Amino acid sequence: MALKKIDIGKLKVGMNISHPIYTEQHGKKIMLMSDNTLITNDTQIRRLLDAGVTSVEIDTDAGIDTFQSLLDQKRWDDISKTVESSKLLINRHLNTFLNAFTGVITKDPTSRLLIGENRISIIIRLILQKIQSNLDLLLALIRLRSTNEYNFEHSVNATVLCVSMANTLGFNIVDIVRFGMATLIADLGMTSYPPILLRRPSGLSKKEIEQIQKHPKFTVDFINKNGIDDSLIGKIIIQHHERYDGSGYPNGLKGDEIHPISKLFAIADVYLAMTSIRPHRTGMPPHMALSEILKDAGKLYDPKITRLFIKHVGVFPIGNLVELTSGKVGIVATPNRKYPLRPVIILLPTKKKLNVPERLKDDSDTDFTIQRGQWELIDLSTDTGEYGQIKRGLDHRKYGINTVSYLNQM
Repeated sequence: MALKKIDIGKLKVGMNISHPIYTEQHGKKIMLMSDNTLITNDTQIRRLLDAGVTSVEIDTDAGIDTFQSLLDQKRWDDISKTVESSKLLINRHLNTFLNAFTGVITKDPTSRLLIGENRISIIIRLILQKIQSNLDLLLALIRLRSTNEYNFEHSVNATVLCVSMANTLGFNIVDIVRFGMATLIADLGMTSYPPILLRRPSGLSKKEIEQIQKHPKFTVDFINKNGIDDSLIGKIIIQHHERYDGSGYPNGLKGDEIHPISKLFAIADVYLAMTSIRPHRTGMPPHMALSEILKDAGKLYDPKITRLFIKHVGVFPIGNLVELTSGKVGIVATPNRKYPLRPVIILLPTKKKLNVPERLKDDSDTDFTIQRGQWELIDLSTDTGEYGQIKRGLDHRKYGINTVSYLNQM
């Protein structure tokens, strides 16, 4: 049983009342509704309202939850009727969206680097033009940002990363735009749920999990009703949580039943989720996230697609804290596709054999204290032997290092 107290105004058909509801008449306590009552019609709700009931407890395992389907939410026409100038409203929302999109890219070092490539920048602009031409899609993205900032930022970063991968793999520009469009709007269905549910790090009921796993279908239903009937975009969205062994959702597809581009998006989606900072946890170091993904290749992820992804981002991606063969420590600032172990790094001033908390140590640890102070930008591809190359990745969490803050100083 998963209980939730809600205002009477949110009670609707399909919900299940978990506890008896009483009223008092002429000094006597009268039961209005017994426990475990399924709301099957509006008359039941009106009876509670007429009796002055202000709140009830529902069991979300036995009935539906308080989420509102994306299709039930206000559309552009509904909102524009309430303002004098629809044009002013369009410009306001468009500016809000474009500023938010740019802000995410500016804040994320990887996206910032990728968007600097001319072709990637052009493709992103083409995707944004398509969003701007569909007002209900624009409104839905604004709603996603306002209800769940993490999901919005995740979608933007996934789009930039996936566009970059598709470009490197030689996709034609039309298909890259379709791929990027799908990744940007894939999580719109998440706006169907109460924000508090999405921010909860754990403790979701079985019913809540089942509902959240429907969000790809909600997204596809929404875009289909808004004039986007592209079969590739639909497949990418509906399949990006499917897994190679059939353990994913919403349809339990496996192996070749999953479109190759959906498989690529699935890995990028997981990688970004693992390395992102969330309210309830710090982000995993990139090399460790890739190690986890590689470990699950052949089970959760297509092995061939996994290798393509790792080749693209590099074994030690941007933001990875690394130890060099010289014993020095740095942060990967710019990857080197030709020589992956010789990227441009931010070289940090360090002292060895000092403090890592005992509870975080393992047998492979070398102790460092990262000193605050002057850092240097070093291109290892031009090094003559003073610095060497990457020896191994380090866990930035053990040293209290915010790698993004260093990257933002570049």
